[in-house]
Amino acid sequence: MSIRPVRVAFAGLAHSHPFSDAGGVQALGGQVVAVHDSDADAAAGFAERFGGVVAASPSDLLTVGAEAIIATPRPHETGALLDAIAAADAAVPVFFNKVVAAGEAQFDAWEAVLAKTRTPIGTASVLRFAPALARFGEELADEEVVGVRVHAQHDNAGFQLSERAWQDDPAAGGGTLVTVGVHAWEMIDRLLPGAVFQARSGWTRRLDGSTTRSEDAAGVEGVLQLPGGDRTVAAQVLVTGVPGPDRYAVDAVTAGGLRTLELALDDPLETLGFRGLIRALLAAARHGGVPAPWAEARIVVRNSIHAAAAARSGTVRP
Repeated sequence: MSIRPVRVAFAGLAHSHPFSDAGGVQALGGQVVAVHDSDADAAAGFAERFGGVVAASPSDLLTVGAEAIIATPRPHETGALLDAIAAADAAVPVFFNKVVAAGEAQFDAWEAVLAKTRTPIGTASVLRFAPALARFGEELADEEVVGVRVHAQHDNAGFQLSERAWQDDPAAGGGTLVTVGVHAWEMIDRLLPGAVFQARSGWTRRLDGSTTRSEDAAGVEGVLQLPGGDRTVAAQVLVTGVPGPDRYAVDAVTAGGLRTLELALDDPLETLGFRGLIRALLAAARHGGVPAPWAEARIVVRNSIHAAAAARSGTVRP
């Protein structure tokens, strides 16, 4: 007995993830049914490559029988896009690719729209779905973790291309500290779910001759308040956008010793969680749900924004 493919629509093509997502949808048995983007030519090219129709507006995505929407707008567009979808009074789940908010003002605006909708919303870095990270989290579940150190590295050259320069702008897209840093906070949340970060100190650096509008390297140190409020874990996070390959690594200091993980890059679509995200999305959509629902994802976004502000100020933020 064949299983009917899940029908997936795309809202926004702001960066590269919708293209890998659409390829994953097709490879894993789903169907791309529609796409909307403010750039009509980009939407037409996407539809020609992956199939589906070009929708004139976000709400039109709901008229093609979509069972899930993958949204990739610029952060300042997330609220308006969600508002347009929610106005259609549909309960079609929407998964937002990172980043949904670059700073506190965008975060507040985003949550104000969320409060008005019944649409199931999720958001996450793809690393949440990295198989090795999931296994590492399971291994640590029964350990007493007293400290973590995380490094997230992703060359920021791509964020400086003319069509993606907004990602390198701290006010518009979050800059390296948010665009790359969200991966670090996603890893931490996968290992210590729901932990709230409180910064104690931070720093940023730009290399001589660097063309970035944000930072090439940054660090923040503080404590993670675990759910329940009775225990904290010391945390150090290093975020870099220097030239070279990606690196996503974590050291966890536990009562049983030092536990270390570095995600492999040999098959990034699998090892970094791109396929895992789509598997989770297709499975959840069959039941009207969404992976990484906002109730769980909120703390990652909040930690990312808080840590970025602390690192850039170099002072303690409450």
